[in-house]
Amino acid sequence: MIWKTHTHEFTATLCQKTGKPCPALAQLARAITQAMAAAQPVTTNEFEMDGSSQLSHCGEGCTARFRASPARIRVYCGANAEDSAETLEDYADMMFGADFAILPAGALTTAPCAMLEAQALAPRPSQETAQQIPA
Repeated sequence: MIWKTHTHEFTATLCQKTGKPCPALAQLARAITQAMAAAQPVTTNEFEMDGSSQLSHCGEGCTARFRASPARIRVYCGANAEDSAETLEDYADMMFGADFAILPAGALTTAPCAMLEAQALAPRPSQETAQQIPA
């Protein structure tokens, strides 16, 4: 599933437990994008945060792990707590990345039941700025 807001393009997999898009996953991703936007005035482009959240509105009771930076946010539902953040990132690169990527079999003890990636969109020039640029 793919959708856009004014600031991000979201790509999410279907939940492997329900076979449907996960609204709780989308809600968490929106909250993280808002938190990153709120932090932007006092952070740098290198700012990153990792964490986890219980998806209380998920009927399956998933815990989601996430890694967020100003450019990209990734959320992993139902990921094993013992799997490293780097291994999850490598797995997401295979799923969401445009380049060919591989991961050794057994690198993940359990694949996430759903994942989401939010890519920050480039700022659009304002109408006023666009009018000032000579043709």
